[in-house]
Amino acid sequence: MCDKNKQVSEWLKVVLGEVPWFEVNMRTIDILYKLSKDSEQRGQEIGWLVEDVKQKTGECKADGAYHQKVLQSALGENVSRGKLKPMSRSLNTLESMAIAFKTKDTKVASFLASTNYQTKVLLEMEEENRELQKKLRNLEKKKNEVLNSQKSLQIQISKVQKAQEVESVETEERLLNKNFMEKKFQEMTSRVRSAEEKLASREVTWSLTHHCIEEISEQLSVVKQEMDPLKRKLQAYHGLPLSVPLARLAVAESKKELEALDAILDERIDWRHT
Repeated sequence: MCDKNKQVSEWLKVVLGEVPWFEVNMRTIDILYKLSKDSEQRGQEIGWLVEDVKQKTGECKADGAYHQKVLQSALGENVSRGKLKPMSRSLNTLESMAIAFKTKDTKVASFLASTNYQTKVLLEMEEENRELQKKLRNLEKKKNEVLNSQKSLQIQISKVQKAQEVESVETEERLLNKNFMEKKFQEMTSRVRSAEEKLASREVTWSLTHHCIEEISEQLSVVKQEMDPLKRKLQAYHGLPLSVPLARLAVAESKKELEALDAILDERIDWRHT
């Protein structure tokens, strides 16, 4: 880890001038270390290519000088420089073409072979470029799918969070209602217990229950029904001509009957309370 970090720092210093800030971890160091090794290998390959170009340039220059000597020997020493200039330019052009096409010499066969090779390389690069574009489109498609999935997940998470908030509020309300009902239950229990204690202290018998009260109510209804004929009879007396002795007699009889009924009713009520 320390050796890799040191090599990465030295490589960054050489490439960028100064080491930029980056997060130091195993993954980052491994990636930068691999890049540094690839860069060194690429540098070596470029150096070899430069040396090869220099060597071929020297060979082409030697070949041009040789052809120039051959032409001079064929045309004679007295050929003017003005006639040799176009030939020299042509030779320089052939030399440049040989360097560009990376041929061993300036023969037509070498140029054709180099052209075929460069065409093949170009076609391979175009095919590779098409493959890379296809992969890039697939990656873009996958990236969009991942982004859509992420967006959908965020929406689902938001819905779940809102549902949890609502459920939390409802749960809190239930707890409050539960606490309220428990307090009310305790309060009612306490009141019932207090009422029982008060009834016990007053020695109230349990015979005065709801059923007993209903029976007393029914008996009162019967007594009222028995009193209705007497009331109607009393009203009949009110319709008679005024006769003080008779009226007094009728009123006295009615009062006696009412008093008798009231006495019976009081006895029944007192019996229920005892």
